[in-house]
Parts: sequence; structure tokens; C-alpha cells
Amino acid sequence: ILNDIIKEAKMANAIVQDVLEFVRPIRLQVERVALADVVHDAVVMAESHVPRGRTDVSVQPAENLPPIQGDPNQLRQLFTNLLTNAFEALAGSGRVEVRATLAEEDHGTLAEPRPVSMLVVEVSDNGPGIPPELVDKVFSPFFTTKPQGSGLGLAIVRKIVDAHDGRIDLSPRRGGGTPLRIALPVS
Repeated sequence: ILNDIIKEAKMANAIVQDVLEFVRPIRLQVERVALADVVHDAVVMAESHVPRGRTDVSVQPAENLPPIQGDPNQLRQLFTNLLTNAFEALAGSGRVEVRATLAEEDHGTLAEPRPVSMLVVEVSDNGPGIPPELVDKVFSPFFTTKPQGSGLGLAIVRKIVDAHDGRIDLSPRRGGGTPLRIALPVS
């Protein structure tokens, strides 16, 4: 019984920490960040949260990616949350791919398009994916499909992306997996 109490107390503590992290305003400590380094650190951090098992992780940054202006701790949290979700979905067996490329995206208006250099990171796995009817809900605070989940992981991810003036999209595909695409401005 004591072990059950300790386990439940740790779970309650984790939920309280998630809630506190979500409600606090993000104060970015901006510096030049090499995103590949942040993603490699996030893989290690995610492994400490969820056993990776035989899951193969591939990190493929394009050659000569420029650094971005961002908060390395917040970005590490963002990718740790995404990778933790992927490891949980794969339950110890599967493949996770993280690809990073540089792209020009139009911002502004139709009359005055303004090209902006964006670092685009796609995180995908070959897990069961997110059902299409849930796609609109996954970034909502406290929405979860996991029995032990707090429903704050992806809400925090969106908050971090927004704080960096970026965008996040997901698009479920047939046959499983739900690639998440994060676009962050280079400067």
C-alpha cells in the first residue's frame, strides 16, 4: 500500500509541475541556438522519461543549417515533449524521425508578401497516430487520451512555438503516424 501511495504522490506531483509550467508566462532567454544540438539533448531527456526500448531514432538535420534566435531550454522542452509522446505511442518498438530543413515562407499580405527564412523541423513516427477526429483537440490544455496523462504536453509545445513566433501543424496519415511540423524563424 505504501508503494502505491508513493507512486500516486509522484504522479500528482508531476501533474502539478505540468500545470505550473503551463500557467506561467514564458520568459525567453534568447540566444543563438543550433537546433540539431537541442534535438540531440531532447532525445536523451525523453529517454529518461520513457524507456525507448528498441525504438530507432534518426535525427537528420540538413547540411549547414543556420542557428536560430531562441531559448535553448524551452526548445529542448518542446522536443522532449514530442519525443516522449512518440516513445509512449511506440511502446518500445518502432521508428522516430526528426528532419530539419531551411525553407522560405511567405508572410505578410497578398499585396505585400514578405519572404521569411524558417527552420522547419518535422517529427514523425510509425506509431498508431492520432485519429482525425481528435486532431483539433490535441493542443488543448488538459485533453489527453492517456490514462496517466495530464493533457499539457502538447499544449506546452504550442505555447513554446508561439513564444518563438513559429507555427506547428500536424497532419494524420493513413496507416499510422502523425507527423508534426514545426516552423521557427531563423532571425
